[in-house]
Amino acid sequence: MLSARTQYAILAMLQLAHDFAVGEPVQVRRIAQRHGIPSTFLVQILHELRRAGLVASTRGAGGGYRLSRPPGEITLSDVVDVFEPADEPAACAASRSPWGSALVDVCCELTRARRQRLQALTLAELADRAPVEAGPMWYI
Repeated sequence: MLSARTQYAILAMLQLAHDFAVGEPVQVRRIAQRHGIPSTFLVQILHELRRAGLVASTRGAGGGYRLSRPPGEITLSDVVDVFEPADEPAACAASRSPWGSALVDVCCELTRARRQRLQALTLAELADRAPVEAGPMWYI
């Protein structure tokens, strides 16, 4: 499972991916309101993403954040790695058990499978999975 911090980061990145073609920075307030993320927490997350080179920021009244490269070039692994280590387990809590090494092997397999899946999925692909509301539909 991904931490709340990582999930919020992915949501923010998906919003930036959605608005990428416009070419304008997206304000923190807009992302926070749209996705129910506390603004102060979101600012911290976006600063970490900026330090990782995934987003760029613009100061000023029309400022905000934008992706540093196209959404099809940023994988979920790029985002997740900023907030969660991708290390394989080095030790097992049950090291004295005869099944301890088998358990470590399975944990390593799971870590590798998770990493491969995250590396295979881009922001663009994930954004395409969820329809974004176009606005109210009026029927006559």
